[in-house]
Amino acid sequence: MSDTWDARTEEYSGDVRLAGSHEAPVGLRGAEDVFVGPDAVAGTLRLADVEYVFTDVPDGDSDSTAAGDGVATEVTGDLEDGYVEDVDGDVVVSGVEDVFVAYDAAETLDAAGAEQVFHDDAAAPTGSPDGYDVTVTGWNHSRDARDPRDGVSVRGAKNEVTVTDAKHDLTVYVVGWDNEVRVEGRGLDVTVFFVGRDNRVSVGPYVSATTASESGYDNALDADPVPPEAVIQTSKEEAHSGTTFGRHRITWQEPAADKDWCPNCGENADAVIARRQKDAFFLFGSAVRTYDSGGVSYECERCSRHVAGGVDLSEQERKDALR
Repeated sequence: MSDTWDARTEEYSGDVRLAGSHEAPVGLRGAEDVFVGPDAVAGTLRLADVEYVFTDVPDGDSDSTAAGDGVATEVTGDLEDGYVEDVDGDVVVSGVEDVFVAYDAAETLDAAGAEQVFHDDAAAPTGSPDGYDVTVTGWNHSRDARDPRDGVSVRGAKNEVTVTDAKHDLTVYVVGWDNEVRVEGRGLDVTVFFVGRDNRVSVGPYVSATTASESGYDNALDADPVPPEAVIQTSKEEAHSGTTFGRHRITWQEPAADKDWCPNCGENADAVIARRQKDAFFLFGSAVRTYDSGGVSYECERCSRHVAGGVDLSEQERKDALR
C-alpha cells in the first residue's frame, strides 16, 4: 500500500471514533492505539504498518478492496487513540503502534502488515461482549457495579471496574492495556478473556476464577487467599464464654499460622486452622481444673466441615486462579 491514497481526507485531533458516518472502505492512519469493537467492521480489517496486534479474530488471507485498491475515506490528523465501532465495509489501519481486536470484530482479519500478532484460540466467549450489562470503553474510566447478571466488558486503557456482591457466574472480557477489574462476591465462577497486555483481574477469596484465553502478554488473574476466619466455627473466647460453673467439654478453632499446607488432607492451603478441645471444671468461664486437654487436629478451607462463604476450589482451579 502506498503512502498516498486517492481518497477524501478527514482530519481530526485527539481520539477518533469510526461509527458509521465514513464512506467505506475507510482508512485510519496515525493513531497511537486502535481498539476495534465486536461487530465493528462489516468486511475485512486490514492492518498495514502496525507494530503489535492483539486479536480475538484469527488472521486470514484477504482479496477485498481494502487489501490493495485504496480507500474511499482517509481518517488522519493529530490523533491519539482510535475506536472502530461500526463501519459498513472494509477498514485499513496504518501507522499505528498497537491494535486491539475484540471477538467477532470483523468478517476477516488481514494482519500481514503487523510486526507481531498475538492470538489465542483456546476459547471464545459464548456471546458478544457488547451485550454484557457492564460495558466500559475508552481511557481512564472508573465504574462500580453491584451483582451484574452476565458479564463485564472493558475496552481501552487504564480503566477500572469494581464488581461487588456478585452472586451470578460472570464472564470478564478485557481488551486493551493497563485495565483493572475487581470482582467480590460468594459462590460464583468467573471466566476471564484477555486481549492485550498488562491487564489485571482480581477476585475475592470466595470466588473461583479461570483464564479461558490470553491473546497478549503480562496479564494477571489474582485470587485473594481465604482468611482463617472463614474456617473457624467457634473461637476460643466463644467456647469459654459458654461455660459458667461446672464441668464442660469445649471445642474451638484457631489459626495455625505456621502451616502453609494442611496436615489433614495434605494439600497446599491458604487457611489452615487447629481444632482443639478441653475437658475441665469451669468457674465463670475460666478452667480451674483440667481433666483432659485433648489433642490437636488440623483443617483447611478445602477439607473443613465448616467454611464460611462456600469455598470449594479444586487444586486445578486454585492453580489457574493464582498463575
